[in-house]
This record gives sequence, C-alpha cells and structure tokens, in this order.
Amino acid sequence: MERIYETYLKIVKNACTDSHRTESVNPADLPTLAELAQNHCTVPYILPYLKSVSNYPFLKSQVKNMMLNYYQIEHFTRLTVSLLRDHNIDCYLLKGLSLAACYPVPEYRKLGDLDLYLADPADLSNAQAVLESSGYVPEEELNDHHLVYRYTFPKTGRHFLLELHYRVVGQYQYNRANQLVDSIYSPTNLKKSTQTIHGYAYTVFPPTEYVFYMIHHMLKHYLYSGFGIRLLCDFTFYLKCHENEIDFHRIHEWCRESRISHLYEIILECCRKYLGLPDSIDANTHYSPDDCQDFITQILKDGDMGTDISQSLIGSSSYQKINFFTYFKEGHVQMKVRFPRARRFPLLWPALWIITFLCFIRNTYTVRNTTLRQTLHDFKKSNQKTKLVKIFENSDS
Repeated sequence: MERIYETYLKIVKNACTDSHRTESVNPADLPTLAELAQNHCTVPYILPYLKSVSNYPFLKSQVKNMMLNYYQIEHFTRLTVSLLRDHNIDCYLLKGLSLAACYPVPEYRKLGDLDLYLADPADLSNAQAVLESSGYVPEEELNDHHLVYRYTFPKTGRHFLLELHYRVVGQYQYNRANQLVDSIYSPTNLKKSTQTIHGYAYTVFPPTEYVFYMIHHMLKHYLYSGFGIRLLCDFTFYLKCHENEIDFHRIHEWCRESRISHLYEIILECCRKYLGLPDSIDANTHYSPDDCQDFITQILKDGDMGTDISQSLIGSSSYQKINFFTYFKEGHVQMKVRFPRARRFPLLWPALWIITFLCFIRNTYTVRNTTLRQTLHDFKKSNQKTKLVKIFENSDS
C-alpha cells in the first residue's frame, strides 16, 4: 500500500476511535493528503494536519460549510417528514441524519440528499400528491427504486433533493437477492424503530435490518459508482452504537441467501483493521488481510461517490475471462430482468434478445451518454471487483 494511503488511514482511524494521537506526516505528502480528504469528504479529520498547505483557508471554509449544511439538511428533513406525517404517511429515514447521530461530531458527516423510504406501496401515490402540491418539483431520473424531488426554500433560494424510495435499493440481476430484500423490507415483515434527533422522533429501521440495508447500499456503490471511506466510517460508528441490538446470526443468514457474504466479511474486517472497529463485534467473522488491503486500496482510488448508477453496466456474476459468450450470457440475464413473464416461453427468446440488445444500445448513448466500447470496457473493470469480493458468484444463469 502506498505511504500516503497508510498515513491517511491512520488519521481517519484515530478519528473513528476518538484517539488524540497525532500522526507524523511527510510535508511533501500534505497536498496529496488534502486531495484525498476532499475526494472522500473527510476534510474535518485531516484539517489539523493541513495548516501549511496553500489552500488551507478554503479547506477550513469547506468544513464550516459542511457543518452549516448539516443543520440545513436537518431542517429540510424535519419539514419533509412532518409534511408527510400530517397527511398520515409514515416513512423511514435512511442514512443522513440517522447515521450522523452515531458520529462523535454529527456535523462532520457530509450530508447530501434526503432519503426516505415508504414501506407500503399504497402510500406512494398519496405521497407524490402531497409533495407536488407543497412545492416539491419532480426531477427526471431513470431509476428503479426511488423518485427524485427538488425543493427550493422561497426566502433563501437554497434547494435540496429528496429521494423518495419505494424500494430500499435498486434491482439486482440476481433475482433471489431482490426477493429477499423485498421480503425483509415489506410492510408485513418490517417493524418500526424510533430514533430521536434534535428532539424530533423519526421512524428508522430496526438495527439488524439497518445493518443489512447498509451492506446492500455499499454493494450498489461498490459495483456501480464510487465506494468511499465514508461508507466504512458509517458502518463502523453504527455497529459500535448498536452492537448489542444487532442479530448477527440473522445478518449471516441473509447474506448467505443473497450471496453477498464475502462482501460483508471483507467490510467488517476492513473496519476492524483500518478504522478501529472493536474485535468483539461479530468476533468469528474474518477475511484475508491481503484481500482487505486490495479492497481498501481500490476504495481509496475510487473516491467517495463516482458516476451515477444509471450510467454503469454491471454483471450478474464474476468471470475468469470476458469474451463474446460472457456478453451473451449477461444479455440473456438482462432479458430475463426486462421480461419477467415473457421469459418463461423459450420460443420467444430470440425476439426478446433482439429487443433487449436494441434497448441496451439506445440506453448506452441516450441514458449513459457514453459509447458501446466504453461501456464494455467499464464492464471488464467492474468484473474485477466482483472477482475480488466474489459477489453473486453462483448466481442463476
């Protein structure tokens, strides 16, 4: 691992363990250290080391803006949740303020969009009507699990985005994972938990379901966009806060059934090794130290959050080699996803393959705004990630 990565991780680990230890930093590494902190939205933790860099005033201002943004998002969150509750629509608060509350300094966690989840599909149309009649403007976005709204405060002109989820995460090409997620977070099975933040009680997932959601959220970011160190910090702080409330045996069962056990194991081990998660948390779960180093290095190279998931293509499995048969197999899987009913009739497959391919070509140039060559190149890169962590390794063909 590069020296700058080792130094950066030591500083972030000190922040995660509330340690007052000071690390020795080579002055020549400071500009790169500052860039790394910006890429991963962790400037508050690195700022004390950056007083001699030329853009220190800008970085200090950035931290102040992060803290101000925290309270603005808090106001927007309370406003939106209260609006829905006034119309008898209860929603689950995802990430954001909920995870920031687990941090020693909540304001140091960068907040972006507001994410709310409606467990009951019957609430979606009502929520849309309420939001749109209250100044929330729909945003065009091709997505399979949430709607996006933009709200602008009249007095300040400042705007915020709301992601209104009707599924907790987007669809996978491995169908059993979709079925399990839908079942766990259905209104029938999901039990409500309450978290009070700044005197206001929000509905959130119970700790075991919250952890499983976080794993899937990290999976989506790892496969499709950028998986920043911030997600590992979230996981570390949340597990430390709720260790005694989490049913780790159930987490193991769910991960095995959705074939993401390797991901959970490597995340947990990385949080121990690099962020100071206590060894007592799920003590019997471990992963290869060498693979953990490769994983954390990949994370640091990727940055916080990369391209939007709609611009990426990901496979349903991992492959030793990428060839024409690989692309055909993935096209067949995507055909099954696109035509869940018609796929039951093999005689229709040739026509469905052609339609799927034409849709893929259209989306490549009009939705992903890229080329076929680049999309296939990105597919090869993403396959290396699934090989490292063995995600969906035995998925249905």
